[in-house]
Amino acid sequence: MRKLQIGIVGSSNLNMNNEQDKAAWDFAYRLGFALGRTINIATLTSSEGGIAEAVTKGVNDAGGIAINLIKGNYKEDGNPEAHVNIATTMDGYDYCWPLVYSSDCLIAIGGGLETGIQISLAVDQGIHVVTYSKAGGISAEVFTSLEPTFQKMRSSQLVYLVDDVNEAIDRAKRFATDRMKKGQKVDDKITIDIPSHLKIISKPLVLLILKLLYEKKVLSPQEISDYLKIPLMIIQAHLQELDSQEIVLAKKTIANEHLFQ
Repeated sequence: MRKLQIGIVGSSNLNMNNEQDKAAWDFAYRLGFALGRTINIATLTSSEGGIAEAVTKGVNDAGGIAINLIKGNYKEDGNPEAHVNIATTMDGYDYCWPLVYSSDCLIAIGGGLETGIQISLAVDQGIHVVTYSKAGGISAEVFTSLEPTFQKMRSSQLVYLVDDVNEAIDRAKRFATDRMKKGQKVDDKITIDIPSHLKIISKPLVLLILKLLYEKKVLSPQEISDYLKIPLMIIQAHLQELDSQEIVLAKKTIANEHLFQ
């Protein structure tokens, strides 16, 4: 019988001089340790530092199984502490998909844009998400933001806020076990769309186009085509997908996340 697969996502960069970040790291370590002691659970992460590092260290110290999914083509670039590094062969935010699709339940601890995409994907696929209340970041905004997509998440009854490790594990195990027993697949889902500006940024080619618009301020479709060496028709097709409001939101998110710094 296969193990329950618990995906854990969150902040990739933590400042250990910051009390909230330190609390998030401690929570992630204790979570990883507790999950690692449970023989029928494998943990999935998708980064090297921050929350993924803390979880993996906890799992290792408890003798559990830590699996890490990484961008690109080379498993050697993965988390050296993980037992298994899986090269997704994907770049940008496309590599978020495999972790979410492979999880029976998701636990979110803080995080930014990438974590927001992962939470949105999980809810869209009918996968429960357990979020830690004291880590801040996007996982906390799910319960405070008035953004329509977050409101839909709250009403979906798929996202739960927890205050401690024991509650997080209890809920995650219950949700994951229930999903596995029912044999649910990701196609058996409710539909909650990712915010359109997050969808934009999650596409590598569109992200490149937005990067040029963000850095160069004004470029014609032909100039973008010449710069990226991509056929003009493809550039025009992507630009037609974007309306001005989506571009404004995307640029704001890019600036807030310092994606191009």
